[in-house]
Amino acid sequence: MTKKELSINIKWDEFEMGTCRVFVETLNQYIPTLFFQDHKPKPTVSNTMLKAVNDILDMNKDEFDRLKEILNTQEYKIKEIHIDQDNDVFEGIYSEVMVSTDTSQQVSVIIKDGTFLLINDGTYFDTLVVGPKKEEKVYVPTKEEREKMVAILLSS
Repeated sequence: MTKKELSINIKWDEFEMGTCRVFVETLNQYIPTLFFQDHKPKPTVSNTMLKAVNDILDMNKDEFDRLKEILNTQEYKIKEIHIDQDNDVFEGIYSEVMVSTDTSQQVSVIIKDGTFLLINDGTYFDTLVVGPKKEEKVYVPTKEEREKMVAILLSS
């Protein structure tokens, strides 16, 4: 797929998100695809995002069969594909596939360079809540120790 073909089909909204349906020939189905992009200076698809789409379009049947192994299920349905421009900074081409399984479980599976990697539990580093640091115990001298220190300082 070319950048022009993709750009013509994407509908951008005010939330910096674009949507379109991509036909995956191997699966013989259209899959809704969501693009997350900063709209700076205007909504567009980066070269890396385009490569992520084409990696999915180029996947063969064996790779989709491997998805069954990753999910430990025989039946699954790909609900949508997520491609985020924030992933352009990483080495490799990343996307995420949202899947529902025969057990009615919804999961996402990470794709890197056209290969299913692992199930994502929804935790991202930028969404982790970091609690306050543990306070270090500060040594506070007793009254007698302070008096001794003052006496030593005054005698020098």
